[in-house]
This record gives sequence, C-alpha cells and structure tokens, in this order.
Amino acid sequence: MSERITPNRHDAEHYKPVPEQLLRPAAERETPDWRRFDVAARRFGELIAAGIAEATGQRQDIRSGTARCIAHVLGRCLGRESALADFARTGEGDYETLREEYLCLHNDEGVTASTQELIDWLGTHLIRQQHPDARSATYVEAYPPRLDNILVPTGIEVGDWYLRINVPGIYGTKDIQDLTETLGELSVKRDAALRAYLSLPDTNAMSGDIMQDFHDCYLGVFATFEEAIHELAEVDERERDVFTYAEDRQLVIEQMNPDYEALREQVADAFDLVEEEDRIYVFHK
Repeated sequence: MSERITPNRHDAEHYKPVPEQLLRPAAERETPDWRRFDVAARRFGELIAAGIAEATGQRQDIRSGTARCIAHVLGRCLGRESALADFARTGEGDYETLREEYLCLHNDEGVTASTQELIDWLGTHLIRQQHPDARSATYVEAYPPRLDNILVPTGIEVGDWYLRINVPGIYGTKDIQDLTETLGELSVKRDAALRAYLSLPDTNAMSGDIMQDFHDCYLGVFATFEEAIHELAEVDERERDVFTYAEDRQLVIEQMNPDYEALREQVADAFDLVEEEDRIYVFHK
C-alpha cells in the first residue's frame, strides 16, 4: 500500500527507507580493467565454479563465500576502493552502491557472457539477502538466476506519495529515476487504483506498458473486504443453492453467515485484493 508523505515523515514512527531517486549513483570510474579481471578469474575460477556447482545441484542461492569471491574478481576491474572490493573483504556493503558497480560491468561493451552470468549470481544473492521473498518477473522463475528476472521491492517518491514498487534487478538508479518521472506523468498520485496495482509483489513496474498491464488485470473497487469477497465468491448464489437444497429436503434454514476469512483464502487463488485509501481494489492474477 502506498502512503502519503507527511511533514514529520523523518520522525521514527513515520520513517521510510530512502527513496531510490534520492540515492547517489556510484562515482564515475575509469573504464573497467578487464585484464586484471582475467588474472583474478583464473586464480579464483575453480573456487567460484565449485560454489556455483553446489548451488546449482541444490537449485538454491550461492553461499556468501562464493558471492564474496565473485565480488573480489569483479572488484579487480574497478580497484581496491570500489564497493565490490570492500564487500569482498568484509561481506558488507550498501546494496544500491554495489548494484551500480556491478551493473556498470554487466553493461560494459567489453564484458563476456560468462562474466554477466557471474554478475547475475552475485546480484541475485545480494537481492535475496535483503528481499528473500522477491518474486519473479515471469511466470516461471529463471534458474540459473538472472537479474532481469527477479523483481526488487523499491521505494520511490512521486509528488507527495511514497510508493513501494517492484523493479527487475537489471535496472539501476538512472532507470528508476526515469520510471519515477513516467509515473508522475501518468498521474499516479491521483490514481489510487494504479497505486494499488503497483504495490502488488509480482507487478513489474518496468514492463514497458504498465497502463496496459493495469487495465488487463483491474477488476473493480469495493468499499470493504467483505463486500469484495461477497461478490468474488458469489455468496448470493451459494446461499440460493443451500436454500434450494434444504427446501428439497423439507428443511428450514433461517439464517446463514458467510465465513469471509475462509472465502478470502479461496478467492486469493484467482484475485489480488489491495487496500488503498480505505477502499479495496481487486485485480485478476
């Protein structure tokens, strides 16, 4: 659910994560030194390959040691002062800063496909550390992992609204800034239904046609969860069926009370219900 930003939002009870558009991109660096990368890759290649083989065999994320080893090899391209090199040494680092560095390498004209795969492994590991429940951008999750397939929960500010959206891990600060401007042009701050849709964990805000995606999924708006569930679960029809069944057997039922919690679990397989500005917005899955 999105939130309107209040003047005292920096107080503890109103604290929000720093929105993406306020984060500084990584400092400008020289062209990556791929020769130094090649030297380090030959030295640590077997260790990295063993870590990836272990992860692949169990179809899981790489271990932290393998991630740090990959970061060390990649960090050789950028120097000892890089965030990647520091992460390799300490196992700690700011995700956004690390992301800007490894995406710079991922998109460099001198990068090889095998190096991009290493970056996919490292980036996905860092994302999973912060967002273990991050969804896939496609119906079938890619494995081995790819940065363009994992959706990263991302905070942005559009006007006076703080939004929590989901962006594929292949996009960096500049892309997210451009998306923020686009959402502003779409008047998302005045469109509660669109804000509700963007908050869904499997909505890809970078799909390329977010408004078409929205209209394809949007079903309607209701005053309460009970009203929405009543309609989606066709409670009136269920009640008629029960009354008819009872009458055919000479039984009298004076009152029925729907179990809305149980019905909500049933409709959750086909619909997403999102509360936004005290109303319930419903979307097809």
